[in-house]
Amino acid sequence: MKMIPKNTSKIILFLLKNVEKLGYNINQISKLNSISVGSAFKILKELEKNKIVSKKEINNASNYKLNFKNNETIKLCELLLLGEKRNLKGYAKIYADEIINFEQADLISLFGSVLKGREFNDVDVLFVTNQTKKVTDFCLDISKIRTKPIVPLILKKEDLIKEAKEEKESIIDIIKKGIIIKGESTFMEVIKNVNS
Repeated sequence: MKMIPKNTSKIILFLLKNVEKLGYNINQISKLNSISVGSAFKILKELEKNKIVSKKEINNASNYKLNFKNNETIKLCELLLLGEKRNLKGYAKIYADEIINFEQADLISLFGSVLKGREFNDVDVLFVTNQTKKVTDFCLDISKIRTKPIVPLILKKEDLIKEAKEEKESIIDIIKKGIIIKGESTFMEVIKNVNS
């Protein structure tokens, strides 16, 4: 299923996951996503026209950020997050397919070394829930049948928002590099809150 061009997806996901700054200019966006300035400019103009991003002038530079007031932006981001999950490969996919079965979490994100390929010692997973014991038992059960243990990070939604707003490095890293395997809409709520 290919609907959103690759570079457009890259830019939207970049703006979505880089929450610690309120907007990026064209040069930053093109450099950090390995896209030519010309392409980035065209894509951002189109996204701005469709009200997916908003533009703010800061020191003679146009800064772009996602427009979360637009429902289409939210849906588009959720679709791209689903695409990231669909593209998981190898061990990350094997573990994700099992972890997704935990029902009492609003949001589950896979992060850390398991996403980088073969060499990993454990599987890092963020669970957004208040069911600490259930998560621990669930992770122990999977760890018994899989070769690597699951290391859960368990947070309530309001704590995740608070830590992201405080720019806690580990949380910012999970938001930037993690793959959402459950709860795209909850993730969007968190990001909207952090950006408000």
